[in-house]
Amino acid sequence: MEKEISFGKHAIRSKKKINEVVVTLELKDDNDGKPVFTACCDVWNSKHTDIVMGGQCLDDVADCCLELRHNRLYKDILGLWQRNHLNNMHAGTERQEEEIKRWKEAGNRYDYTAACEHLKSVGLYDDNGYKYGHGWLYRAISDDDLKRIKEIIGA
Repeated sequence: MEKEISFGKHAIRSKKKINEVVVTLELKDDNDGKPVFTACCDVWNSKHTDIVMGGQCLDDVADCCLELRHNRLYKDILGLWQRNHLNNMHAGTERQEEEIKRWKEAGNRYDYTAACEHLKSVGLYDDNGYKYGHGWLYRAISDDDLKRIKEIIGA
């Protein structure tokens, strides 16, 4: 299931409202029948011939556009994206990813090798038999988030 939502034109790269903001949501099942969520955003130039910003930029768009920051639907999608985007592609366990988040918040720039070294230093590189970054882990979407995603997509 996929849905494209236009949020109209906004002043993203200029002072004029010339950039259409379009968010594309997709919910599909992986090979095991588990739901996987993706969301991306395209910000179009005034002539709609090319994008001036695109991909994983929902937070950047919200940061530079006050109207979208206060738009309930956009805020909902932004939260769903932050919590669930590519929920089948986690490089680490929840404990590993929480530790890396703390490490980054302490001012460290993410680099895979440095992240692995940090996890080794705190005893989390190997978390219950899973070595950080040695595969993609699936993280389930909460029932509430899954329900809201389906409502937005119209499933």
